Amino acid sequence: MKKADLRKVLLDRRNGLTAEFVEEASIKAQNHLLADKAWQQADQVVIYSPVHNEVRTNLLFKDTWEKGKKLFLPRCSSTKGEMTLAACSGTHELEQGKYGILEPTSGCVSIDYDDPAFTPSIVITPGVGFDFNGNRLGFGGGYYDRMLLKSAFNHATFVGLAYSFQVVPALEADPWDQAMDAICTEETLRWL
Repeated sequence: MKKADLRKVLLDRRNGLTAEFVEEASIKAQNHLLADKAWQQADQVVIYSPVHNEVRTNLLFKDTWEKGKKLFLPRCSSTKGEMTLAACSGTHELEQGKYGILEPTSGCVSIDYDDPAFTPSIVITPGVGFDFNGNRLGFGGGYYDRMLLKSAFNHATFVGLAYSFQVVPALEADPWDQAMDAICTEETLRWL
């Protein structure tokens, strides 16, 4: 199946999920991650803000803030296809941004990807689909692809967070795609 066709099938299925399923599956998936050593040892984390029935990340936000980890959240840039990251210390620093996604407020300064103090340990990555070879199918805009190619992410661990139905046997990979190190669903956290 072509990427565009698979993207439509998976998005249609995700958009049709009930609020109850999203809540229950999100709690299970996040708990798998919270129990893992890689998460527990991470000190700088990059997490997405969910939209359109994506797996929720609220428990990850809460744990990050409670444990004193540094949380970085994406903010869509005015440049098409570009994202910046900004540190966020609590819900008071979130506002609805472009595409209706919660983003750090304008008062949160965007990080410089070349700043040696920016050393993300773990990157929780959304996607439309994943496979167990670490390939990711995104929305097609290239936002994450462009961001994750930056050298600041060279030593980060990448975890795709999704529902189990979003994990497919195989995806086409492009040379610029960042492979995931693990896939986390409501069923399990699987290291690749």
